Amino acid sequence: MASAANWEYPEHQQFERVPTLDQVDRNDHKAVYAARQQKIRDDWVKAMEARIIKEKLDECYKTEGVNHYASCRDLADLYMKSIKENRVEGYRKKSSSS
Repeated sequence: MASAANWEYPEHQQFERVPTLDQVDRNDHKAVYAARQQKIRDDWVKAMEARIIKEKLDECYKTEGVNHYASCRDLADLYMKSIKENRVEGYRKKSSSS
């Protein structure tokens, strides 16, 4: 068992950037699949970034107490922006007729 002093951050898999769904030939199934997977990964990364901001905002609320309205305003604004813009959509676009 490794001690905390010897611990290293584990390496994570790096994916090669591929053309987006708008840029690939629809008949090239491998390219379409790769573009779909990249879109899903990118969406999830953005969602997890919003989650981290929320955790920092919660921590700020706890530490600042009654002053949290002024002290945590920048984090709150950043969090609101991120949850509006960084939704997990997947690769299918929803129709606007719903």
